[in-house]
Amino acid sequence: MQIATLTDEGHALLDRAYQEVVILERALTDAFTSSEHAALCELLERATTLLIQQTRHATAPHATEERSH
Repeated sequence: MQIATLTDEGHALLDRAYQEVVILERALTDAFTSSEHAALCELLERATTLLIQQTRHATAPHATEERSH
């Protein structure tokens, strides 16, 4: 197991990213109705899940490798 820690620069970058997310979330909340906001959140969650699944699939070791004849 490898444990990684963020540098001060990494923490600052992460903090800025979270601030941007909060700003974006407020802008979207103000721009959409409650039902539109809920639908957008659902789509984003589905997209995130799909990207995670595809990433895992693409990086997973193959149980069987194709052999050339």
